[in-house]
Amino acid sequence: MPRTKRCIRALALVIAVTAVVTANAQETTLDGEGIDSQVLWPTPGPSNFPTVQSSDIVGHKNVSFSALFGYANKPMPMLEGPGGKGWAVKHAFTADFLWAFGIFDYAQIGLALPVILDQKGVGVTPIQPVGAEDADYVLAGSALRDLRFNVKGRFLGGKAANPDTRGLGLGLDIGLSVPTGDELNFAGDEGAVLFPTGIVDFHKCMFSAAVNLGARIRFSESEALVKEDFKIGHQGTAGLGVTGHLLDRRLLLSAEGTGLVEIDGFDRVGMEFRGGVGYIPDDARAITLWLAGGASAASETFLGAPRLRMLVSMTYAP
Repeated sequence: MPRTKRCIRALALVIAVTAVVTANAQETTLDGEGIDSQVLWPTPGPSNFPTVQSSDIVGHKNVSFSALFGYANKPMPMLEGPGGKGWAVKHAFTADFLWAFGIFDYAQIGLALPVILDQKGVGVTPIQPVGAEDADYVLAGSALRDLRFNVKGRFLGGKAANPDTRGLGLGLDIGLSVPTGDELNFAGDEGAVLFPTGIVDFHKCMFSAAVNLGARIRFSESEALVKEDFKIGHQGTAGLGVTGHLLDRRLLLSAEGTGLVEIDGFDRVGMEFRGGVGYIPDDARAITLWLAGGASAASETFLGAPRLRMLVSMTYAP
């Protein structure tokens, strides 16, 4: 199938899913109280790991597309107050649609469209102000999250056309999240978020390893309605991944961890640990399928680290 037709079909799928989500999303009347503090913010482009970034980039004038579907168990905390008691979000099904366009084999630009397909929980109803209308605080079954844009460059490691011989790689990804999401349904920040990430990795045929270090720099503090006087400011991010490439490099076995920490005081920390199995079905090695899952550990005051997360993804990166 020609590459153009693949991209058109992928875009049509995203438009259809987004239309359904938008149609089913509930309207809320409060603004400025939102938060999107999930540990996992997937980024566009090829990688040797389920979610941790490689320094790999898309080849010149090529377009990559990824669809990542996830299930998160209890990603938001138990709440108790005048309105009752319950999990703010008990479970959520999510999707991230990611594109990247390669420039001169050394850089790429990317777009991430994340959505919440379905979620269940009590929202912020238990701690709603006295006399407030219940409808204003009911958790929406689906919601759009903040759009994210990325520019990524690779400074060491050879060209995309021959990644298996490059050895050490060095890259820098600069992302920007814009406040387009549904704040009151835990799907959006109050303002824009700049999130640069430095990438150091190593890839040699049957072995890959990577370290990601970065930050989420908020132009506006996000005030979480689920905690009185609880604000999310600048955060540090980290990721570590290791992958073995087996059976003529078609079977991938990976272990990775990602973390998020509040820089002011370093007192709110969330970490996720995952294992993954990947498969490359085509001879051109342009398609990668992943199945991954794991658990998290977090401080009591951290928001956005689910007890359990499962992921299924497909990446097309010529």
